[in-house]
Amino acid sequence: MAAPMGAVAASRCLDTATQSPAPARALAMAAAAEREHQPFGGQAMDAEGRLTDAGLSEAEDVRTRLLAPAPWERVLGYWGAVDPQAGRLPYLVRFGALRPADRRLLVQALNQATADHLQGLGVGPDQGLASHELRAVQAAIDRVAVIDTPWSAAFVSWVARQAGLGADEFQFSEAHADYAGAAWQAGDAEAAGRPTAYAMRACDITRTPPRVGDLVCQARGAGAGLDSFEKIGEVLAVRRTGGSALPMHCDVVVAVDARGFDAIGGNVLQSVTRRRLDFAPGTRWLDPSYLSDGCTAAKDGCIDRHMSRQPWSLLLQWR
Repeated sequence: MAAPMGAVAASRCLDTATQSPAPARALAMAAAAEREHQPFGGQAMDAEGRLTDAGLSEAEDVRTRLLAPAPWERVLGYWGAVDPQAGRLPYLVRFGALRPADRRLLVQALNQATADHLQGLGVGPDQGLASHELRAVQAAIDRVAVIDTPWSAAFVSWVARQAGLGADEFQFSEAHADYAGAAWQAGDAEAAGRPTAYAMRACDITRTPPRVGDLVCQARGAGAGLDSFEKIGEVLAVRRTGGSALPMHCDVVVAVDARGFDAIGGNVLQSVTRRRLDFAPGTRWLDPSYLSDGCTAAKDGCIDRHMSRQPWSLLLQWR
């Protein structure tokens, strides 16, 4: 009798995790995440969910070296990875925040308002914003868009492109659920013996130790009700790209040791942040109680300051 499909997939996940080294492109993806971590000031959280190193936020104009992009400019670059054909600011169109035509009208209105103000001060009516002033206004609009639009999935899409993945191997998207759902369906396809070019499969993180370059994911907040691999899988298995919203977050694993792993994610506390997640002592598995025991809202006087206390349940494993 053939093994159930779920058992086949779980066995493949575990065999890959324990017997196969991380592929070269997985290592490249992790390296890209680490490179981006430094220009944001090296923000970090420890295994207790405490911020141990404060870095630079997404809106800052600080440059860590001469002529390097500022954090907000780096975020603009991440969005270009979602859809390179859409240009530098695809999210303004995708989210309806500000259409290109509206953006031009806003700049023109600011230009005219400045000209009117200058005329009131005795400056000629034909003197509006100078070119460098206009660029400053446009930069300010771009920075506002960066702040207002979640960019964690765009960051993952960017590091995936840096690793050399193509459109048939990764679902570049502004939504984590799109590429996570594609990985889930790829795992189903290979378990059924169907060919797939997708680079990753979905695995249960409580049963599968991650490797460098894998993605660790959670449905944002325990209140979402998707606090296990099975529950989130029920949604991902039927969800189509661009479908209904599924709030998720994923980080790139950049280091693994006997006690746990480090992962880097974008838009974590408004920065590119490295966090530590520990395995249960003496095991290779991530203990589900690690993020559920201790301080809870039901306890009187309890203030939970554990900023990583989320239902981490999904591992996107390089095949």
